[in-house]
Amino acid sequence: MKSPHQSIIARVAVCALLMAATVTAKAQIVAEGPCIGACKSQVIGILVGIAAGGAALGIGTYYAIHHGHSLTGCAVSSPSGLQLMSQGDLQTYSLVGEVADIKPGERVRVSGKKEKKNTAIPRQFLVEKLTKVYGTCTAAP
Repeated sequence: MKSPHQSIIARVAVCALLMAATVTAKAQIVAEGPCIGACKSQVIGILVGIAAGGAALGIGTYYAIHHGHSLTGCAVSSPSGLQLMSQGDLQTYSLVGEVADIKPGERVRVSGKKEKKNTAIPRQFLVEKLTKVYGTCTAAP
């Protein structure tokens, strides 16, 4: 067994060796002036990092908020086919395209394209896919 004195002596010896091994910091004067060469690359690296972080934040925010070309609303049946009463722009669209999975009376989000405005026909939305079904409509259309 070690005596308590041996443990203390060992700790003191290790501390003395560590203190003797340390190097004292000394100021260095550069003849060309401060920050020549290496400092410029560090500043450029920092600026590139800040710009990349800002771009990533902007793109992330855009995709988090932007739903692309989608509509959310209540699907209703009409004599001319299936229609969607949009909640976003408060318009009624005739749905064309991939509408087989959409049932009248459901509140849905569909992705696709709004067709060009033509006064001869009602607004149309070309459904590319049914994105989400929220359940039945709460209010009668």
